[in-house]
Amino acid sequence: MHRWIVTLSLSLAMPGIAVAQAPADDPATIVAATRAAIAERYVLPDTAAKLSAALAAPERYRGLSGDALAERIDADLHTVTADKHLGIRYDPKMAAMLGNQPLPDDDAAMPPAMARMIARQNGGVRAMEVLPGNVRMIAYEGFAWGTPEAEAAIVGAMQFLRGGDAYIIDLRRNGGGSPGAVAALASYFVAEGTPLMRFEMRGRPGEATTAPRAPFNLAGKPLYVLTSGNTASAAEEFATHVSALGFGTLVGERTAGAGFRNDLLPVGKNYVLSVSSGRAISLKTGRDWEGVGVTPAIAVSSDRALATAQAAAMARIATTATADDKREAERLAVFYRALATGVKSGRALGDYAGVYGDRKLIVAGDRLMSSRGSRPASALVPVEGNVMAPEGDPLSRFRFVEQGGRIVALEVERGDGSVERVARNAGQ
Repeated sequence: MHRWIVTLSLSLAMPGIAVAQAPADDPATIVAATRAAIAERYVLPDTAAKLSAALAAPERYRGLSGDALAERIDADLHTVTADKHLGIRYDPKMAAMLGNQPLPDDDAAMPPAMARMIARQNGGVRAMEVLPGNVRMIAYEGFAWGTPEAEAAIVGAMQFLRGGDAYIIDLRRNGGGSPGAVAALASYFVAEGTPLMRFEMRGRPGEATTAPRAPFNLAGKPLYVLTSGNTASAAEEFATHVSALGFGTLVGERTAGAGFRNDLLPVGKNYVLSVSSGRAISLKTGRDWEGVGVTPAIAVSSDRALATAQAAAMARIATTATADDKREAERLAVFYRALATGVKSGRALGDYAGVYGDRKLIVAGDRLMSSRGSRPASALVPVEGNVMAPEGDPLSRFRFVEQGGRIVALEVERGDGSVERVARNAGQ
């Protein structure tokens, strides 16, 4: 058996499905089917009754079709609850793909179009990168599961992380997916059999999940997981494990607070309903995250989360590094801390602009740019006073020499410790 969760965002751009424009469904039929599905499946029976009542005025939907009908129904549902897994949309392609089969259906084969989409998107693993200081990062944008490609994508990503001195998993654009994928990912950081979640369906106790056996374990090195307000559902489950089980550090913004499990149902020929049918409860904390989200240990705006995590990772690495590796780690930690916090330069940026030998510095917007010959320009990041570092070479330092109230020279210190001093051209 496999269990997988999908959200309405997965209905976009389904490849390989050709669907003729279907006639508009009768609004009364669509509303009645929506009410019936909610009454049968919604996770909280008391709320289900209120949701049904919110759709009980037929005159509100008369004459509507397509997106307009879906938007009116959706708005009425959300007068009752802020549940982010609940909603309806006009989506003939997804409705055709579902046919008469709701998702998830634990005993049914995955629809071929969904399996193809998962394969084309590499199971949600969108990027893998080696960052300065041998920090390994993956951008994971969907907890896909139930296909060999999805399982292989996680194994490959974890094998990539394995070579790093610290790890970053970026979930800032991850809207959720399967608890099976969550358990698989968590298993690389916890012991086999570690209790994870319990799923309740309409208030009834459901199955508990534990960490499966992983091919190898990545625990013991610093792990940072990036979050944003768009980190939702299954991605919040993984964030909960990171925080509650203590195998990593969350960095970024509080997550979306979308804690329910959802089913996707075709409604009529053209509409797809996402209805919350269960809730996940952490076996460690005894709580879910519906409506409250998961709060990161290091709270920063999502656009500064990566640099903040890099700074923290390099500071951790520096505590155990020796000799040259320690110097490099400390230097990188200073750079990324400055990038994350926005250190101010000692003087106005225009005071540094000019020509230093064959190097030209100009102000572009709110940044000082350095160019040399035909090479691409690089932004300089202030790290302290009159000291800056090239964004593309964070181990180097540009030290501006000040005399008589003006900048007269530039000292470029490379990562290897060598220093080049160049006077500012006369008249600059």
